[in-house]
Amino acid sequence: MIPSDEAIGIGQPSTYFLRNIITTVLDVTVTGWANVLTAKTLSKTSSETEIAGNLCREMKAEKKRRQLSTIRIEEEVGTHSSLNSPKPEGRIDVKIIYSFDEAEYFGMECKRINDETNDLAREYVNHGVTRFVTGSYSPNHSWGAMLGFVIDGKTGNCINRVKSQLSKHKQQTHMKSGWDIEKNFGIRQNLYRTQHHQPKQDNQITILHLFLSIN
Repeated sequence: MIPSDEAIGIGQPSTYFLRNIITTVLDVTVTGWANVLTAKTLSKTSSETEIAGNLCREMKAEKKRRQLSTIRIEEEVGTHSSLNSPKPEGRIDVKIIYSFDEAEYFGMECKRINDETNDLAREYVNHGVTRFVTGSYSPNHSWGAMLGFVIDGKTGNCINRVKSQLSKHKQQTHMKSGWDIEKNFGIRQNLYRTQHHQPKQDNQITILHLFLSIN
């Protein structure tokens, strides 16, 4: 993980720093989520915005406790598919800023998931994953993340629903590599990855899928 006083990008490959950043962000996210659950302010009827807002608040608090001056956490931030875009083409739920270059960030999009129907799983793919693929989020980036908020406690079933929807929409999401357990960022429950092509940028992006259960 990133030491609190470590300068980013000085004398080290960007890939090395980005992996450390992602490891730290995932740890802050999981710890922040545990604190959200402890507060008991959410339920299965809580909106995506409410859930994401509570998580961001706890992530910022955890960042402050760890004195992580190397990253900045922003909520509901406008994104551009290119530097020439005159206005934002999307608004991502969480943007982790880690560089002086505004085009460099780790984006995290949040979606609610349940096991009652496929509707939310389709939303996860069509209005979450697809936005990374089109470059509305994280254009020319190597990594992005989806956070699936499991609102009914049926994490395994919800993961399978998302996996199934991604399989059905391989062409739409330009998926190049299937559903794999992600082990490169420490031992974490319910963390997966898929790889996709961003046609507009001719770039391959790996999307991490982290599932967080309210119950």
